Amino acid sequence: MSYCLNPNCQKPANNPAGAKFCLNCGTSLLLGDRYRPTKSIAREGFGVALLARDEFKPSQPPCVIKQFLPLEHNNAPKAIELFRREAVRLEELGKHPQIPELLAHFEEGDRLYIVQEFIDGKTLTQELVQNGLFREQQIRDLLQDLLPVLQFIHNGQVIHRDIKPIILSAENPPLTKKGLR
Repeated sequence: MSYCLNPNCQKPANNPAGAKFCLNCGTSLLLGDRYRPTKSIAREGFGVALLARDEFKPSQPPCVIKQFLPLEHNNAPKAIELFRREAVRLEELGKHPQIPELLAHFEEGDRLYIVQEFIDGKTLTQELVQNGLFREQQIRDLLQDLLPVLQFIHNGQVIHRDIKPIILSAENPPLTKKGLR
């Protein structure tokens, strides 16, 4: 399956694996003649994240394409500047073994793209759904794994705006909507 890069395509997931162009809208299905999106995995503030394959390499390893759509926002010049700064930061931060490596960043048409290494695994949410709330020791273990990465990011003078500050455990259940346990 190939996933169309055109954000306005009505049937983006309706393309056979080897197709060169979207059967619905005619958009090229290879980004930079190299990266083939296979499915949408997240919708973000400025665009989408797509699972893809790097067809330039013999093993066709998975990667993630972040497609930015700044022209859909009120302040497109500022969004483009933030995109370019993020690419520079990702290149620097990708040297850490626990941070995905930046593989490419470029503009194609009126869209901006970042391509990163794909790290397979479960999200914290998936882990919680599957195994339930963490016990105190599991939280400590998670923090022991996470804190060196945060220190690396901090040493690079990067402010990460998407870290979730609350970790719930069986000993520390979530607050209800009224703020009561």
